[in-house]
Amino acid sequence: MMKLPRKYKSGSTAPLAVLFTMVSMSFTVAYLKNTFSQAAMEKYRYAEWRALYSAEAGLNDVGVVILPQIVGDTTLYSDGVNFGQDELGGAVGKYKDIHAWTELIPNSTRKQYVVRSTGVSEYQTTSGNDVEVERTVYTSMVPQGFEEFMYFTDQEAPIGPGNTGTVNFGANDQLEGKVHTNGDIAFSNYGCPDFSGSVTITNEAVDAGGGIGSWGACDEGVFEENVGGETVSILDTVDAIIFPPDNSAEVAKANATRIFEADDMIFRTGKKDTLVMTEVNFVPGGYWVAQWWYLIPPVGSPPAEFDYVWDEENTGVNTNASSLHLGPSNVFTAGVGYSDNFIVLSAFDALGNNVQDEIINVTEIGDIIRIENNDGSKALSFSANSVIPVGDDRILVSIQEGTLNYFGSLEEGFLHEESVKFVNTSAPTGLASDVEWNNFRYYHDHQDNLTSYCEAGRIQHFDFEYWNAAGIDGSNCDIFSCPDIIYESEYVYMNKTFFSKGSSPQILYIKGGQVLVRGVIDGQYTIVTDDFTEYRRHDDNDKIDRVWGNIWLIDDLVYLDSYGSGAVMHPEDGGTNHVLGLVSGGSVIIANTRPNGARGRQYGSNININAAILAMNGGFIAHYWQNTLLGYHDWNDGLGYGIIADGRGGHRNYYRSDGQSGIYTGGNDIRGTVNLWGSVTQFKRGYMKRNYPGPYNVSPGVGYDKNYHYDWNLKLRPPPYFPDLQSTNNSVILKMASYGEIDND
Repeated sequence: MMKLPRKYKSGSTAPLAVLFTMVSMSFTVAYLKNTFSQAAMEKYRYAEWRALYSAEAGLNDVGVVILPQIVGDTTLYSDGVNFGQDELGGAVGKYKDIHAWTELIPNSTRKQYVVRSTGVSEYQTTSGNDVEVERTVYTSMVPQGFEEFMYFTDQEAPIGPGNTGTVNFGANDQLEGKVHTNGDIAFSNYGCPDFSGSVTITNEAVDAGGGIGSWGACDEGVFEENVGGETVSILDTVDAIIFPPDNSAEVAKANATRIFEADDMIFRTGKKDTLVMTEVNFVPGGYWVAQWWYLIPPVGSPPAEFDYVWDEENTGVNTNASSLHLGPSNVFTAGVGYSDNFIVLSAFDALGNNVQDEIINVTEIGDIIRIENNDGSKALSFSANSVIPVGDDRILVSIQEGTLNYFGSLEEGFLHEESVKFVNTSAPTGLASDVEWNNFRYYHDHQDNLTSYCEAGRIQHFDFEYWNAAGIDGSNCDIFSCPDIIYESEYVYMNKTFFSKGSSPQILYIKGGQVLVRGVIDGQYTIVTDDFTEYRRHDDNDKIDRVWGNIWLIDDLVYLDSYGSGAVMHPEDGGTNHVLGLVSGGSVIIANTRPNGARGRQYGSNININAAILAMNGGFIAHYWQNTLLGYHDWNDGLGYGIIADGRGGHRNYYRSDGQSGIYTGGNDIRGTVNLWGSVTQFKRGYMKRNYPGPYNVSPGVGYDKNYHYDWNLKLRPPPYFPDLQSTNNSVILKMASYGEIDND
């Protein structure tokens, strides 16, 4: 065997040892470096978590507490507040810059409330340097609105004329959705309702020994549902919810896109007042609005009525004795009518009496003047702008722009020397002898003195001369059967006008009056009214009364894409983009009209409603009180104030002919069912049906059964500026919408 030279065997392991030593040292250094890095990272991560906990503490302890009460941008604790205690007895960290603000929710009129909080934590590096770590978190919350309830009542007390002091849930009442009351629920002795959703009563009511005022024929089973084979209760307790909220209707009014003035003819010095009724008729693409003047009975007689003859020959301010004419042109245009801007009268009427001073004294700005021939087939109507003498033999009454209307054949005006009357409809005294209504009683179910007012829950009037027994021109018309006659009548205050829905949510404010509503809703709307408006009584201008801002539903009110039954498309099936809110200062009332089933469904039946309803001072109620049943009661039953009905019928309601008495002699007046997909919020429980036991001691009685369903679309798209919920400390009740962290880099 060949042997290697000695020099190759000696010291052959030395290079390897050096190599191994160098490698080992590099691993050691790397290990130590990694160890130091891991320690630093652990300190940093620990500081990050402490900063996060501190930020969340600021969010929870401060941010969400102040959030419901803020009115603008708010920043607290800029210098920071220590939070918690760590294992060494020091602070976990501190929170600072708690910033809260509000902003509009995209594509909505409702605010969202946002708050962010920054947490700070410090740690020391291995080299001894102090490092500060910050983390910022936020949450956004949205108000809970009254539209989230299927049925909300502040007081489980009845509201409506003939109030018997009892109201309850009973048989045939079907309520699908969330039900809440601040009062005590009562059940009928003659059947139980069907709740399919949560029911809440207040802790305050339970603590006072209430919550459930009367079980009637029901028991706890009315609040039980079978879920997955297990029986669960849908009844719960919550804190009382403030009603009405402080923000109530004022926010909606302040953001109104259109204001319809209904108080223009109210409270003129020394005069009785003429009231204005507004109608909103929704149609695809927008809505129609019209207004009429009307009087709440009893009706006074007009002493300012003067006999003249028509002067077709003169123009300007000249006229013959005992004559009157329009000026300055005094021209009738076929197909158009008259278009002048003043009327000039002789100081002497047709009997030769000098009436200059009398006419000037009784005529004021805003008075409604009517010129008509003897049989009423021709008439002029306008609002007076001024009245002045022209010498000592003439009077000039100027016409408010846009108020002159001619009624009659558009092919012929007044004839020369045709007998006419100058009538100031705004200056009556005493009762009109030719109005049979005035022989009835109890138009106001409160003391007839100078200090008592109509209350929100008492008799509310739906009386219009153009809806009398004979209708207009004996045509037995209403706005359903012959609308053109109604919309072109002498009672028109604002001509029927179309308004486009536009591209944004619409808020319609009816200022100082009541409103009639019907139609097919295409868009996003809220209608809002005032609580009440005071006016001088027509029969006695020394007496002041109140007309409440009621919303009258005169026919179906449904969304454009709703089903034929009135059912709303459920969100799971695509939902609807349409929404309607009704915010009434008084009540929301289903009017006693033909489409709504008047007179025991002789002309129609039921009413379909798609809307979120809120009655600020009244309730959601059927219009039953101006409709009597045989023996229960007529207008002359001697009950005095607080009666339940006034015998609406002949000469007040065209549904009864002239040859019939004013007493409805049917045994009942069941009008069908209220099919509601939406939400109902009310101050007190409005009567929807009157039957046994009570003033209407008949069965089935008068009014409607209830078929109420919650519109789940309201959770996604509330009506524009619909009121938010408020707690007992007047702060907005919020629910979380989102949570997250904001990058501090």
